[in-house]
Amino acid sequence: MNSSEVNRKSPTEGIAAWVGLDWADQQHVLCVYEVETGQSEITRLEQKPEAFESWLSQLRQRFGGAKVAIVLEQARGAVIYALLGLDFVVLYPVNPQALANYRKVYTSSGAKSDPADAVLLMEMVRHRPECFRPWKPDDADTRSLQLLTENRRQLVNQKTAFTNQLTNLLKSYYPQALELAGDLDSDQACDFLKRWPTLEALQTARPAQIRKLYLDYGRPVRSNWSNGWNKSGGPGL
Repeated sequence: MNSSEVNRKSPTEGIAAWVGLDWADQQHVLCVYEVETGQSEITRLEQKPEAFESWLSQLRQRFGGAKVAIVLEQARGAVIYALLGLDFVVLYPVNPQALANYRKVYTSSGAKSDPADAVLLMEMVRHRPECFRPWKPDDADTRSLQLLTENRRQLVNQKTAFTNQLTNLLKSYYPQALELAGDLDSDQACDFLKRWPTLEALQTARPAQIRKLYLDYGRPVRSNWSNGWNKSGGPGL
């Protein structure tokens, strides 16, 4: 055995507890196995961020900041990103199909059960850790960047969803705004719609008011205004 093999640490070395985490929409189930005592327990948490954060804080205190291996299904991406910010956690994301196959060994029907899945997740990796790759947290800067990236992705998705909702709403009662307000995710569109939330309000506006808005923000493509806007239901400029 050479020196590199002697110095190479097992990914499970120093782990004080193994946790199987079964994440659900309303309630989460966790199976905690304490390495020192060999005892395990089942915990249930409400689907509230503060409940999960409180549990993680208690977990850190309980094991004195020692490493805790948390096993969860790979599809739970948002949970993985949240746990990446914790330096005492060693993550083991498991392919959902691998869990399904493992479940069939213990149940003839293969039916899913939240408490059972939390236990199976924990035991599947604890008994055969060499078959799974731990996803360890990176350094503090990298973890911060990952969290910021995930937050930005969520904000972009929210903006897209809200913009699509607004587009569908305007199509139903105020389609002219889709051409005249500008990009719906812009300050210009927000200002336009606040001033003239309906076609009737826009039709009663003074041309000078409309000109001022486009002087402040910029004007839609000229073709939208060609031949006079009165022909499409609004005042010409």
